[in-house]
Amino acid sequence: MVRIRNCAGSIGLLFLLLSGPLSAAENELGWTLDSALKQIERQSKDFSSLLADVTAVSTGSDGTTTREMSGRLYMNQNGDIRIRGSAGREALVTRSEVQEYDPEQQLVERYSLSKHKYRVEPYARLGFTTTGSDLKDDYLVTMLGEDSIRGERVLLLKLTPKQDRERQVIGSVTLWINEASWMPMRQVIDEVTN
Repeated sequence: MVRIRNCAGSIGLLFLLLSGPLSAAENELGWTLDSALKQIERQSKDFSSLLADVTAVSTGSDGTTTREMSGRLYMNQNGDIRIRGSAGREALVTRSEVQEYDPEQQLVERYSLSKHKYRVEPYARLGFTTTGSDLKDDYLVTMLGEDSIRGERVLLLKLTPKQDRERQVIGSVTLWINEASWMPMRQVIDEVTN
């Protein structure tokens, strides 16, 4: 399920939560970028854990789906992530490594993130354990408007990495932030393909 060789596309897209098609609407509740980032900052202090059903969708340059995986994701307040795929595969992602369990082979593969930290860490926890200050420090943040997912109000933010090294991996990230919980309901990562 998770391979370091293509970790940005694999891990980052694991946060694409089930939702219908959306189009950004006007900002009806009057959020400014600064007020939204301050609210994310306040709410990030209350984060303790997350359990979500997720779908990871990889698409080709023409927009067609090339791979789709579903599963359940758990994240604790330290940002450790456990992913259980529908086929029984599991992955544990910490700040230092990825452990992948293959039930068919009864094998655990470990991958160190020490050499690839910049490829995974900025995106795997994005919007969950990051603060509004973190977002402003690490990304050029643009507010795209408001909309709804399954009847929940969401604020759309587009993030472009500031560092050149990160922009070589990720072009941009779009977050759909739930205005009630201030947690992402959907995340789309545009991976740079070389």
